[in-house]
Order: sequence, then structure tokens, then C-alpha cells
Amino acid sequence: MVSVAALVGCGPEASGSGGTVWPAALGQWVWTRADVSRYRESRVVHPALEAGVFVGAVRCDPMSGRLVAQAGLPPSVVPVEHPTAVIRIEDGLDRCRSGSATPAVFDLRLDSVVAVLRARGGRVPYAAVQLDYDAPQRALAAWAASVRFLASHALVGDTVWITSIIAHLREPAYGELFRGVVRGHVLQVFDTGEPATPERIVEAVRVARRAGMPFRVGLGAFERTTSRGRTEHRAWFDAVPQFAAVQWFEGVWIFPAGNRWVTLFREAM
Repeated sequence: MVSVAALVGCGPEASGSGGTVWPAALGQWVWTRADVSRYRESRVVHPALEAGVFVGAVRCDPMSGRLVAQAGLPPSVVPVEHPTAVIRIEDGLDRCRSGSATPAVFDLRLDSVVAVLRARGGRVPYAAVQLDYDAPQRALAAWAASVRFLASHALVGDTVWITSIIAHLREPAYGELFRGVVRGHVLQVFDTGEPATPERIVEAVRVARRAGMPFRVGLGAFERTTSRGRTEHRAWFDAVPQFAAVQWFEGVWIFPAGNRWVTLFREAM
């Protein structure tokens, strides 16, 4: 895996306002073919740019109440020697909890995704596995139990990261649930309904510090109109320097949704 101390790039847009190269890891999620194009052009500016490739998903089938797995993109879709493999756990997993989503059964479904990943990987071994799941707060303990099981079964020997949201970190026991089980968490601040107000940013930084775990911030380079109005995902870019002051901070992941983001990132830094 690319060292978290690696520089994010050496081009003109890799520096902050003070002209100092930002010493943390920078990565882009690749969910679609459009994201591949964004990755290739962004890597010209940030040569050390990591790639997190969506390689598969596990979901609860509402008709059967069983867990099913599906394949995503192959890791080789990006020109990176060691991309991070991202496995999406779809919302509604808890609906299968009554039987088919016990840790052991969940492990079997995830293992089928990992098996495809490893077969596809070949000459492109992945650096880490990232489990992307917006677990309901009430199910955090159950999710932690599943992750613990996965880490010693389907994902044994892998470097495992999970995604988190601010609501998760409001749980005082979050760090205790996941510390020592995973390498760290990616604090996603887009598509969560959390506005980037000064008060919310201060809270997010505080709970990230309290968790006592390595973390990276997940940013969205897109906006959408919802029933509650226009999103403010990009406003969170300006909060990165505040997160960077936390001792557990290790960098950023960016979800482009097909959008260009290099200039946005440069201006925030």
C-alpha cells in the first residue's frame, strides 16, 4: 500500500496556499468508467494519487431475505500497481440479520466477491480492502462483529478499512468497537445530510479525534438537488485543514461522480 506519508503529488496543484506540499495520502474512488477518465487526468497533477476501485457489492435481496453478491469493476481498470479494492455493502443489510446475515453467512457472500477479485487481480494485486457500508447506528455493534469475523476469514491477511459517517462517530464506543479490528476508517461527509457549518465541522473533528483511530476524510466533488434543497458537498473540502490537525488523520479520498476535482482540492488546500 502507498505509504500514508507519501506526497500527494509534485505538480503545481499539489501545494497548499503556503506553498508546502501536503504530506498525506490522496486517493480517488473509481465507481464508473467516467471516474476512470477523471482518475487518469488527475494523476497527471498528483502522480502519487491512489485509486479505490469498486470491485463488487453485497446486498440483501428483499424477496428472498438472503444475501447476494455482485461483481463490479476489475482492479486493472486503473493504471495503478496496487489499487484499493472497495466492496460496497448496500443499505438494508440489517433486514437479513434474522438469519442469512449472521457473520458466517455474510462471510460466505463477501468471500465470493473477494474470490472474483483475487482471480481478476492477477498481475494487479490490491493494496487494501475497503468495506463501504452506511451501517444504521443501532446496528454498529452487529456490524463490528461481522467485520471482526471477516477480518479473520474472507479478508484474513488483508489490510481492511471501513467507511464511517459523522453519526457513527457520535457513538462514544465507536473506537472501542472497531479499534484493532481494522486499519482505519474513511469518514464520509457527503450524501449524509450533514451541512458543512462551522459548528458541524468542529463537531466532526472532535468526534474523529475521540474515536482514536487512523482515518481519512471522504469528500464528494458533486452536488445534487434533494427534497431538502441543494447539497453542499464541496463545502467540506475547506474543512480538510482542520481534520489534518488531528493526530489520527492520514489523508483524503475523493468521490468524483464523473466530475473534475483537482482545482477544487487545490483551492481548499
